[in-house]
Parts: sequence; C-alpha cells; structure tokens
Amino acid sequence: MAAIVLLATVLVVVTAVALGLIAAVGGRWRRAAQRCAVAGAVVVTYGAVLGGVGLASRPVALALGAWKCFDDWCVTLVSASPAPADPERRDVVLRVRSRARRVSQRPDDPRVVVLTAAGGAAQVAVPGLDQRLGPGDGADLRFALRVAPGERDVRLQVTEGGFPSRLVIGDENGPWHAPAAWRI
Repeated sequence: MAAIVLLATVLVVVTAVALGLIAAVGGRWRRAAQRCAVAGAVVVTYGAVLGGVGLASRPVALALGAWKCFDDWCVTLVSASPAPADPERRDVVLRVRSRARRVSQRPDDPRVVVLTAAGGAAQVAVPGLDQRLGPGDGADLRFALRVAPGERDVRLQVTEGGFPSRLVIGDENGPWHAPAAWRI
C-alpha cells in the first residue's frame, strides 16, 4: 500500500510539472506557476509525512528465531553465541529463505548492521547474504562479529531494498525510521 502511495505521488508530481511546462511554452505563466506550486506542495507534504512517520517509529526488539520478511525474502537470527576462546567474538548464524512459489530470486541490496546502545552502526559483510534462492529454498549463513568489551545492548539489524524503498512511507529504510533488530 505504501509503495502505491509513492507511485501515485510521483505520477501527480510528474503530471503537474508536465502541465506546468506546457503552460509555460504556451506563454501562460500564471497557470505554469500554479502547476509547479502544486507539484512542490505535493513533494513537501509527502516529505513531511515520510519524515514524521520515521520519527514517530519506535525500535522493535525481535525474538531469537523471529522471521523478518521483505516481500518473499525472509531472514531470522538463529544464534549469536560467545566464542569459547574469545569473549569479544560472537559466532552468528542467520537463516535466509524464499517464500516465492514459482521463480528463483535474490534480495535487493541486503545489509546487516550492528547497532550499539551508544548509537553506533557498523555494516557487516555476510558471505552469501545476496545469494539467489529457489522457491522455498533456504540457507544458513555463518559469520563472526567482534563486540567491544563491556558493550551492552548490541543489536543486529537486517534490511533489504535499494533506493526506492528509502522513499516509501513506513519502510524501515526510510529516514529516521527506528530499526527492528535482534539483540545479540
């Protein structure tokens, strides 16, 4: 639904600008200014709602094993165990799966980010995160994380989606949107 709102907004803005340009070419400057003002008002309103929804969002603590889905691509945190020989290292297992029924797919720009209570965020490279999965297929992805001594409330966030998702109202990739993450 939110993606439809973005698409409708883009169509309204493009139409208003096009009508404004047509009016300007015809020498109807007042009408051109009105059309462009409509386009500007729509952009400002959409931007305010996008930012407001992001600022109003609250962090979501996901339970171990809870699935986080992005359309047909899903991920969950299976485990994040301290390494026996190194207390600063966590051995992490993520499970990814495809809910697609007919075609293979690969996620669009998946990212894993480690979040700290102090507001730090560091992207982590996870081998195989962007692999193509067939319908109903899944895979376990294993990797190690370094956690600073004494660091509390370390969370693991997984997001998916490229540029357009950053403009979708309510999408976790949107500006100032609070994360949904697993505590490690």
